[in-house]
Amino acid sequence: MTTISLNKKAALQNGVTIDEVLLLLAIHNKTDLERAEKALVQKGFITAERNGLFQQVGWRLTNKGTEVLDSVIMDSDKQQEPQDRLTQLAARLKEVFPKGKKDGTNYYWADGVALIVRRLKLFFKKYGNKFTDEQIIQAAEKYVQGFNGNYQYMRLLKYFIFKEKVGANGEVEGDSELISYIENAGQEEDLRNDWTSSLS
Repeated sequence: MTTISLNKKAALQNGVTIDEVLLLLAIHNKTDLERAEKALVQKGFITAERNGLFQQVGWRLTNKGTEVLDSVIMDSDKQQEPQDRLTQLAARLKEVFPKGKKDGTNYYWADGVALIVRRLKLFFKKYGNKFTDEQIIQAAEKYVQGFNGNYQYMRLLKYFIFKEKVGANGEVEGDSELISYIENAGQEEDLRNDWTSSLS
């Protein structure tokens, strides 16, 4: 089985964009784009983006689609943390966060272990494996304790670990409270004040 790694820098060095490389790859693999599109819609991974009621202007990934794309990328990476470590760490992190759903929402504070494992994979891919499990657990404990039981502005566990956001130039960027708490150990109160003040 062939593993293919792509990045924007390598594409630009060869005079093409990453978009063009992906299309070249689809053509090379004789991909039936129409069939693939229908299958992705049926599976709930993409949905039509419309301008007004009837005019379709493109496609966008659903949350489910983003998760499966992240999973494929992470599971294709040769340099992964052992699954046992990730599973045990995810279970420990679940114990740190409150039980049940966030007040006024249908979102659980801590999703299932499999989803937390996926977020940890994204975290390690972005920031590298230079942190111990204890550093990660302590950062999570400090984060939760800092809210003193008033969790209104606290992030869900999955977003505390890693959250993708669209930057000013439309590019997807990673955001992690976890990395901030690890790298600024001992200054947690300053971090919480900075984060809550940015909400207002």
